[in-house]
Amino acid sequence: MDSISKAKKKEKMGDIEGALVLLKEALANNPNDISTQIEIANLYATNNNFLEAATYFRKLLPITNGNEDIREGLCFCLKQIGNEYQINRNYKLAKDCFEEVLTHRPNNPDYLFNYGNALLSLNQFDKSIDAYQSSIKKNSLKPDADTFNNLGNAYRSLGKNEDAIGCYKQALEINPKSIHSKVELIHLMQHVCEWRNIDILFDDIKNHIINDDKGKISPFTVLSMPNLNNKDHLRVATNWSEQIKIKSFNKISAPVKNKITIGYLSADFRSHPLYYLILDILKSHNKKLFSIKLFYSGPDEPSIEHEAFKKLDCQFINLSKESDAQGAQLIRDEKVDVLVDLSGFTKNSRSFIAAYKPARYHINWLGFAGTMGFHYKKPLFDFILADKYIIPDGKINDYAEKVLYLPHCYQPNIAERPKLRLKIKKDYGFDDNTFIYASFSQPIKITKDQFNIWIELLKNCPSANLWLLDSNNLYKENLWLFAKLNGVGESRIKFAPKVSIDEHINRHQIIDLFLDTYPYNAHTSTSDAIWAECPVLTLSGQSFASRVAGSILKEIDCEELITKDNDEYYDKALKLYKNPKELLRIKQKIIIGKRNSILFKPNIFTTNLEKIYRDLFTS
Repeated sequence: MDSISKAKKKEKMGDIEGALVLLKEALANNPNDISTQIEIANLYATNNNFLEAATYFRKLLPITNGNEDIREGLCFCLKQIGNEYQINRNYKLAKDCFEEVLTHRPNNPDYLFNYGNALLSLNQFDKSIDAYQSSIKKNSLKPDADTFNNLGNAYRSLGKNEDAIGCYKQALEINPKSIHSKVELIHLMQHVCEWRNIDILFDDIKNHIINDDKGKISPFTVLSMPNLNNKDHLRVATNWSEQIKIKSFNKISAPVKNKITIGYLSADFRSHPLYYLILDILKSHNKKLFSIKLFYSGPDEPSIEHEAFKKLDCQFINLSKESDAQGAQLIRDEKVDVLVDLSGFTKNSRSFIAAYKPARYHINWLGFAGTMGFHYKKPLFDFILADKYIIPDGKINDYAEKVLYLPHCYQPNIAERPKLRLKIKKDYGFDDNTFIYASFSQPIKITKDQFNIWIELLKNCPSANLWLLDSNNLYKENLWLFAKLNGVGESRIKFAPKVSIDEHINRHQIIDLFLDTYPYNAHTSTSDAIWAECPVLTLSGQSFASRVAGSILKEIDCEELITKDNDEYYDKALKLYKNPKELLRIKQKIIIGKRNSILFKPNIFTTNLEKIYRDLFTS
């Protein structure tokens, strides 16, 4: 019996290693034997060792004069390797794999699609669009919904919102059951305030969440959907987390060292609202008792803020180019006791690092307004940091994590925000007698119901204007059209351009009443307004995201600005328009509350936070 026959017999019996030993011994005796090399390559490939298989197929291709079966075997292996790299966030290696496979099969729509995915992950949007369009062209007789969906994602990344919407709709025409295309469409429709038929789409998502546990929905996209509750958010987060199948590290024992090592994981140690929330906490940490390590997982973009984090008395470790497994190992190697994720399921999230359990304790805080869900029946994160207003005692079962309660508002701030310089309404093109309702939240947070309330206020408050944050042209056009159709002229709605953070904070001073959004409250934007001593009217619901502004207002003793439903929200906003004395009283109360609360006192905040960390090891 020849070596190949003997090897096949061993393979059939499950002895893969034995089969390989026989084949490699035969190859050593006859290095030019093509049949043995093919057998080794096929054996590696059928047993999912695609890297080794590809090595053999590469060697075989030139000596077989480009044999098509060999080429096909190489392409198959490269596809599997590339997809594995993509899953593990090794996007550069994924791109290299698909570039190689396309040298052999340049017209294959599947390979072009995968190449586009790698380029999109590397933020090479124009090139990804070219790849997706080529894939669509090569597959015109059998259009693929996922290709149109991802083409939409690329267009959206470039701000080409109309093109993106068209792609998502095309994807849904091809596959009406594509839940991720439907979610992407809804999310973008909210971003541009395109509300036609959106309630039907909201209901579709609600039904999917309740009845289907297989379609994965990004937890961040549902925070602004007004028809969902905490239980829905928990289901979405859990379903999203369970897509990652990994083997965690062995559990870490309690530290036997003088210092507790705290690791903060975030993609947002850069030009981002997180700068204004967390910087002074990191400065204030007691470095005699705590060793602080910052694990940066976002894009490497240079900014003043980014450099500020690097210059702190903390170890700064860049995970940008590491896979989740590699990142987890680095955190493990640094002997982190408590890993605090400050990004959650937001852009550039690396929260799945927590699934490896690289630290003794894992805490969800600040970046994501909700639970991170369960990962195969265990919490992805051990704890969530909150306060008693954000998560009342009766709501703790809505969260996968155990709740750690701060004795005050859960949101920190830097002590010294931009200094207030006197501003008047004429500085921004408003008449002195104009009553300014404003909302500087992102468009995604503005719902149709919310905007309807604002329109009714303008109709019943003749001297009032609505001042919104400028974002994208389509969003402005849609809001102006909606207002016009409901009896309010375009001139009553103004848009504030993007300016420096100093100027942005200072222009809050001319606002008479800041109108918060629901169900996704203004978070950092609420603190911005309070710093500028501007009243914020909020509607507080049951979800984490809908209670943040209420938590901040409670902290400064202004609970009269918290409302419980649309009617109370409208009535309060109208009352404050009609009663300038009451509005002045509230503004004076904000000044006192701002001074007396811990909202802008990070030293006190940090002391309380450190007690929570210490208690983890003494309880």
